[in-house]
Amino acid sequence: MGLFMRYLLRPLPVIGLLALVVIGALRFLHPVDASTHRIGTAITPIKHVVVIMMENHSFDNMFGTFPGANGRSDLPRASNPIITDLNHDDPSTRSNIDNGAMDGFSSHAYVQYTKADIPNYWSYAQQFGLGDNFFSSDATSSTPNHVNMIAAQTGGIDATQGNGCNSSQNTILYSMHANGTPYWSYPCYDINSLPQEMDSAGMSWRYYSSVPIWNAPTLVQHLNNNDKQNIIKDSTQFLKDVKAGNMATVSWVTPTSDYTDHPPLPFQGGENFVTKIANTIMNSSYWQDTSIFVTWDEGGGFYDHVAPPQLDGRGLGLRVPLLVISPFARQGYISHQLGEFSSFTKFIESDFGLNNLGQRDAMPQVSNLMDYFDFNQPPQPPLILNSLPFTGTLMVPLLKQAPGAVSPTQGGTNDTFTYNILYNRTDTPATHNVIIDGVAHAMNNMGKAPRGTLYQYSTKLSQGSHNFSFTFSDGTGMLTIPYNVPFPGPDVNPFYLQHKTITATALPGQTINYSVQYVSPANKPPTKAQVLIDMVPQNLTSSGGTNYTKGVTYTYSTNTLSVGEHTFRFRFDDGSGIVTYNGSTEPSITPVVLSKSSVSPAAGTSSTPFTFSTTYADAANQAPAQAQLFVDNTAYPMSYVSGSNNTGALYQKTMTLPTGKHSFFFVFSDSVSSWADPFAPSVYAGPGVGVNTSAVRSGTLITSSDEEDPGFPVDTNL
Repeated sequence: MGLFMRYLLRPLPVIGLLALVVIGALRFLHPVDASTHRIGTAITPIKHVVVIMMENHSFDNMFGTFPGANGRSDLPRASNPIITDLNHDDPSTRSNIDNGAMDGFSSHAYVQYTKADIPNYWSYAQQFGLGDNFFSSDATSSTPNHVNMIAAQTGGIDATQGNGCNSSQNTILYSMHANGTPYWSYPCYDINSLPQEMDSAGMSWRYYSSVPIWNAPTLVQHLNNNDKQNIIKDSTQFLKDVKAGNMATVSWVTPTSDYTDHPPLPFQGGENFVTKIANTIMNSSYWQDTSIFVTWDEGGGFYDHVAPPQLDGRGLGLRVPLLVISPFARQGYISHQLGEFSSFTKFIESDFGLNNLGQRDAMPQVSNLMDYFDFNQPPQPPLILNSLPFTGTLMVPLLKQAPGAVSPTQGGTNDTFTYNILYNRTDTPATHNVIIDGVAHAMNNMGKAPRGTLYQYSTKLSQGSHNFSFTFSDGTGMLTIPYNVPFPGPDVNPFYLQHKTITATALPGQTINYSVQYVSPANKPPTKAQVLIDMVPQNLTSSGGTNYTKGVTYTYSTNTLSVGEHTFRFRFDDGSGIVTYNGSTEPSITPVVLSKSSVSPAAGTSSTPFTFSTTYADAANQAPAQAQLFVDNTAYPMSYVSGSNNTGALYQKTMTLPTGKHSFFFVFSDSVSSWADPFAPSVYAGPGVGVNTSAVRSGTLITSSDEEDPGFPVDTNL
């Protein structure tokens, strides 16, 4: 029974009762009459909103065992952290979903955590609100889902990138229309967004993001150009603003460095990040009128058993947890209403009387999250939680030379498996072991790497399943990682596969060849040999031979792939059981492609005419709407020279250049899509200009490391 009703049932004098009715109605009965409400002021007792977006976990992975929730509770316990980052870009996520069959996940994806692994998150779910029918907006990676959080749409972006409207002009990213049609475009969008509506209503807002790829306002032209004062590139500033009594009406907060929950980071850092924010708000006067929403930006490649509803061609994506923390949150409430990241926009619009943006926030089936609240209940008191012990001394790397805790994660008895860990103290640990199947092996110091010293140990393994952990001395004692159960893997199979590189980029109608070598130490022929292209199985053909010990090549070719990015993986069986090997996101079938790019001569003086050339091909036989050369980031139009648009048209630009070193790239667009050569963060080096300048070898690339800075050692897509 609510506080208001309990007061009504008390035997009070009539005047007192009427007074309470009036006060109660003013306090609790919302929304107020539209003619008296001022747009931008709260209709409910919630006057401040904080949205925290963490990283990369599905609902079943975190809360599948939560009592009363719609969860899959029979999965193996996940190690904390997991063995590596799981692929979760658009093609991989759609393959995982597999048109609702939910059967395309990696073998490492079928794991889940327990209350003991995420105690603070679990406590918030028990005390406040938890959503078990809440989804990421798009079936893709981080950046698009962050844009959805503020705009109820993406603008088109379908890949993860860091600098938005401040990107180099050759930042051409995989994109998707709302109907699901793919294309490639520059990641800066002239779209409306909730912060713009709030500006018009005189409401205060701030977006805090230390990591560029999660900084959604930089992808929205108006916000990037006009609201830089509200785009805070230091997430730690949020706590300072709360303590200073300077919290905005709406705050979006993304995590920093080791505190993201992004695999393969452990949970403790992320839980501490959220706990510190919640504690700081709860210990302030803001608690009495604040709602904190905590969610995870996408499933991170982890399994979930609920097929996402399809609101349009882009999504929904995987189901993710939602925590709703507020004095007015229903205690222990589990919401089954359909929600997604546009629900945050819809809640703020509902609470502050703003118009919808005409995007997902206008869809009646998308929740505005009001069901999580009871504005008649006695306000819940603060739930102050302790931070979890966490040092970050040992970290699983995601580096080219060390892509996870072990690499490869699956293979055969002839493969060499390398175990990898980063130690981020400056001392040399006396103990630096990897424990494989219960046996300790001293690891080798491989020298400095991003965020620490890399230790490795390599060995071959017997057929079967394995497990491992790392134990190091850290100056104060012994530290073992994972923090709960050993890493599973690697999986050592009775046979192994070595796939050859396929064409990375092609026009529609071009033939794509898939090729893999099957090796069986027992000389057993495969009973099944398939390539799964976007989860559709295609039978491979043997190239001949029966010496399976040495290896037999299997191939499949197709010229029917549609425009867009695709995935492939190989599935084999030698009679002992089916094994699916992890594949890759390739190829990209693009309507526009550039090739044979060059500058001639490769060196000269300031009076030398330099000719820049590239060959443009367009599947629709369209002439380019844009044909630009960029030299030292300055744009120059290019001219058609010869050839046809559908088979290859030569474009050139001749010019002189000042003395010094130079760089260049090309950007072309037709009416549908764009393409660059090379793609950011790379540019071509050259030409060298000056009397003593040497020629630059054709095709030499200069690659900047500034495009993505996720804040921890990673080379892969977030």
